[in-house]
Amino acid sequence: MARFRFYGMLLLLMAAVGVWAQADIPPEQPERPIYTALRTDVAPVVREGRTFVPLRAIAEQFNAQVTWLPATRQVSIVRPNAPNIRLTVGEPTALVGDQQVALDVAPFIRDGRTLVPLRFIAETYQVPVSYNPTTRSVRLTRENRIYVLPLESLRAGIYIYDPQPGELVRNPVRVQGQANVFEGALTVEVQDDRGRVLGRTIATAGMGGFYPFSVPIYYNLPSEDPVRGKIVVYSQNGRGDGRILARDEVDVVLASTI
Repeated sequence: MARFRFYGMLLLLMAAVGVWAQADIPPEQPERPIYTALRTDVAPVVREGRTFVPLRAIAEQFNAQVTWLPATRQVSIVRPNAPNIRLTVGEPTALVGDQQVALDVAPFIRDGRTLVPLRFIAETYQVPVSYNPTTRSVRLTRENRIYVLPLESLRAGIYIYDPQPGELVRNPVRVQGQANVFEGALTVEVQDDRGRVLGRTIATAGMGGFYPFSVPIYYNLPSEDPVRGKIVVYSQNGRGDGRILARDEVDVVLASTI
């Protein structure tokens, strides 16, 4: 009888541990938009607090067609299922459909390219746009992409945005963020809670601005059960002495493949 009571208590204890373990599992890393660099042949310019970009470069991201009208120094932007936009170089107004709209700052020409206010174009086409002051970069969110337009920055650094702290990640885990580092070279590692490297790969961001990086990384998990670990991204100085110039990390819970 005592033996049966012992096994009964053991089963109850195991069940309780299992319930605690299930309750302790953190939220899983969701599928997030892919970070993608928005590159232009002429550097973006900040004028009177507004970010200006080459029109053709940004129009391609919106699937729009641009026509230059030299006689009137105007640009016409046509996009399917959206109002036409007409801008005049040097004039702080725009024609959206048949409505005249005031601009904070007029479009202008630099290095043979017409630069236009990015936020105005994006909001007219109902594309979410935001500015990150930490990385001095503009973000456009469209479908399953986050387009990142870095502005010039002399400050080095690395920022991990995905996965987020405490999330449950599975093999392979996609690591995303922004970095401004020497030659744009990054090392991405998955480590356990003791700092042992379970997986490593290389990523590329940029130099001179906080460019985005997005890379999947595989890791060898020593157990089938989830374990605590971290994602580490760092950059070295390129002299071969191993000195780390910039680094960021995020604590996660590591799990095996789905």
